[in-house]
Amino acid sequence: MLADLCHLRPLMDPLFHLLAPANPKVFFYMTVDAKPAGMIVMELFADTTPRTAENFRALCTGEKCTGKLGKPLHYKGSIIHHVDPGYMIAGGDIIDGGKGNRGECIYGSRFFEVENFIKKHTGPGILSKWNRGRNSTGSQFMIHAKANSDLDDECVVFGQVVQGMYVVTSIMALTTNTSIPVAVISNCGQIS
Repeated sequence: MLADLCHLRPLMDPLFHLLAPANPKVFFYMTVDAKPAGMIVMELFADTTPRTAENFRALCTGEKCTGKLGKPLHYKGSIIHHVDPGYMIAGGDIIDGGKGNRGECIYGSRFFEVENFIKKHTGPGILSKWNRGRNSTGSQFMIHAKANSDLDDECVVFGQVVQGMYVVTSIMALTTNTSIPVAVISNCGQIS
C-alpha cells in the first residue's frame, strides 16, 4: 500500500512546510537612557529548540505571570545588563534588578536542561541562552554582533534577529569604558 503512494511524494514534499507551524516571532521595544531606540524582531527556532524557544516566547508575552521567586516572568522593564562592544549584548535578569546574576524559566523551577547545540553562533543577530553548565537555562540571553564558534557547544542558539539589528549595534556603540547606557526592554510580545 505504501509503495503505491510513493509516486505522490514529489508532489507532497513542497507542501510539507506549509503544514508545519512557522517559527514564532517576538519583539523588544528598546529605550536607551529613557529615549526610544527602536524595535528588535526575533525569529525563535521552535523547530530545533522547542523548549528554549517557548521559554523565551512566554517571557516576551508575560503570559505565565509570576515565577517561583515571586517576580514577574516577563522581560518587560528589564535591562540589558552587559554590553561587550562588537561582540554581544546580554539581558534577561528578571529577578535581581538587572545585575546579571539571576534568572528564572517558565517551567516551574528556576532553570531547565540545556536543550541541544544543533544551531551554531554563525554571525550577527544570533540569539543564544546564557548557560552556566547543564540544567542552567533560565531567562538570560545574548544577542551576538558576530560569529563566535567558542560558544557553539556551551550556549544554546535558539533564534535570530530578523529586523532591528541596528538597535543592538547602537546600544553597543553608546558604551564607553566607564559607563553603560541604561538600555531597557520597554515593551515586548509576540508578533506571530
